[in-house]
Amino acid sequence: MNKLSKKHAPEPRDWKSTSATATATATDDLSPWHARGLTAGLAPGADRRAVSRRHWLQQAVTSAALGWAAAFSAPLARANAGGAGSSFYANFRGMHLLNQEGRRFDPAVLVGRTVLANFVFTGCSTVCPVQIAALAELQRQLPPAVRPRVRLLSVSLDPLGDTPQALKAYAVRMGVDLSGWSFVTGRPEDIERVSDALRLFRPGPEVRRPDDHATGLWLIDRNGQLRLRYDGNPPDVKRLLREIPALDELTRRAGA
Repeated sequence: MNKLSKKHAPEPRDWKSTSATATATATDDLSPWHARGLTAGLAPGADRRAVSRRHWLQQAVTSAALGWAAAFSAPLARANAGGAGSSFYANFRGMHLLNQEGRRFDPAVLVGRTVLANFVFTGCSTVCPVQIAALAELQRQLPPAVRPRVRLLSVSLDPLGDTPQALKAYAVRMGVDLSGWSFVTGRPEDIERVSDALRLFRPGPEVRRPDDHATGLWLIDRNGQLRLRYDGNPPDVKRLLREIPALDELTRRAGA
């Protein structure tokens, strides 16, 4: 396998994204908590019209109650309306995943934390190391009171090349604090399944895996609900430093 990554192809602004449980649009770098892209993870058969009505009602209520945090209200209502079956982590259900220590890893254990996830591979020489370095800086700059409640999750798209040992060596080399960050690999069929579910690769015979993967960042709340997919090439660290603590505070206030 050629592990030297070529330049990632640019992602079109209207590129659609899906979850394993439902299909919805998810455009990179939206205004904070815009409704598009927030239904990825809804339970099968969830009534999106009802979710939309609740979205606007919750927006009005939260605008009055929280003022500055009003922009965050829409996805909170929308995601919670899907129930337990709408968790973003359902995309990984039934997979045999290992973390950088070689231990079995279930993403569902991240419920209760605000999570920023991405998809990378250690042989990438372009976007991935830049992204990881930016997120390591984000991790260092998070307010001390918030940092223990935030986790980062990096899922390898090269399961044959990225062993747990390779992932740990990569994380150490990149200056990552592994007390708050998990690097995960799995069986090829599992990684292919989650890649297809989230549309991490465009269809077509010309696409090279893992080189041509999507570079978005996925922000997941304490209930396991997907809130937004950011443009990750490169990450907007200043924006993330504003919005991750704000989401954490909002969901804590809401009793999430």
